[in-house]
Amino acid sequence: MADQLTDDQISEFKEAFSLFDKDGDGCITTKELGTVMRSLGQNPTEAELQDMINEVDADGNGTIDFPEFLNLMARKMKDTDSEEELKEAFRVFDKDQNGFISAAELRHVMTNLGEKLTDEEVDEMIREADVDGDGQINYEEFVKVMMAKLLLLITFYRTPKWSWRTLEQWHDEPSPRKGLVGAINHVGRFDGLLLFSIEEAIEVLTSSALIFPSLSETLRMEMENSMDEKKKKKMKILCLHGFRTSGSFFKKQIGRWDPSIFAAFDLDFPDGIFPAGGKSDIEGLFPPPYFEWFQFNKGFTEYTNLEECITYLCDYIMTNGPFDGLLGFSQGATLSALLLGYQAQGKVLKDHPPLKFFVSISGSKFRDPSICDVAYKDPIKLKSVHFVGAKDWLKLRSEELASAFHNPLIIRHPQGHVVPRLDEEATRQLSDWTKGIIVEHGNGPVTSKAAET
Repeated sequence: MADQLTDDQISEFKEAFSLFDKDGDGCITTKELGTVMRSLGQNPTEAELQDMINEVDADGNGTIDFPEFLNLMARKMKDTDSEEELKEAFRVFDKDQNGFISAAELRHVMTNLGEKLTDEEVDEMIREADVDGDGQINYEEFVKVMMAKLLLLITFYRTPKWSWRTLEQWHDEPSPRKGLVGAINHVGRFDGLLLFSIEEAIEVLTSSALIFPSLSETLRMEMENSMDEKKKKKMKILCLHGFRTSGSFFKKQIGRWDPSIFAAFDLDFPDGIFPAGGKSDIEGLFPPPYFEWFQFNKGFTEYTNLEECITYLCDYIMTNGPFDGLLGFSQGATLSALLLGYQAQGKVLKDHPPLKFFVSISGSKFRDPSICDVAYKDPIKLKSVHFVGAKDWLKLRSEELASAFHNPLIIRHPQGHVVPRLDEEATRQLSDWTKGIIVEHGNGPVTSKAAET
């Protein structure tokens, strides 16, 4: 992983690492981690700090060395457009646009945030990031402190027991405890947020200020103007085709549905990992090549190359993601449900954000007890919709798969083992469901043509 980083990126991460590594011994200890966390207003116990260290401690020695830190950042860092976003965040503080944040500019921003600081408090916040000691903060210094503290959020705020406190709790704390990064954090709303990339963290910093009530209208407008088009990015769905077909064929099938249903999503249709090992049902209907994800026996109790397939898909998801949800037909739906169950149990995709939703068309559960006892051990708690055909030979098994999910939506159709053509009612149901996904997890309300009619 680390060999994919440039020398400049490695140097940048080294500087960020040094802000954690207070004694310069090349390792981040629980004590050093605690110091940084307390500067963020958190008060973790020693056991909680050790749990966080253990999350990324590859060699198990109880600390994080630079290679471990570097490998972790190589996996999580999304450097596309992040530099421009940091510049936008810097400009919010740099009122006169001279390339420096002065004490007066910092005081101005903090006043607009509802914080009245003494000169000593402002000077302390400046000193936190002022590496060259000139009494103000340049862009490079701003990036270093942002990288260090935001990487802390990315790295350690992944465990379910940790979440950001509300802004009201933050607001009640004495200002000197917050520091410059506290001021930056104050611009965002992190309550209950789990961050997985610096891109995501900065995105929240710039956007969430709009809902903070004590912002002046001027600063509110400044923050809104600092958001780039990435705030409007679509949610991403990985779409897995059926047995001995292809991604392009599945894309054509889904393309027959009302286009408004998935208008707010980006759909990715990869091909299966293995070439079809026999005759395809779509020969003569759609041109080859055809693919399959894994092989199985007649009773669907024994599987060949399944582990290789899972590894391939996890790598694909990490490389091409993050993804928000999965959509699958037949073998693709069955495989998607397995990935969701495995992720919920911590078996796969530990470094990927939790997948949020699932669309299953003629899917089924694996029959192997060694798989079932893990993947379907507990109800899978995410939003799911399941298409079940009245003439589908997998009808009962599709219903069984739906029962493995918490509060599933089942949409029935009169057809067989196919990607169904949706009638008006099915289109309305699916449109309402996807609209709910966007409202809950996306970037605001969407208009569904089907829902309006």
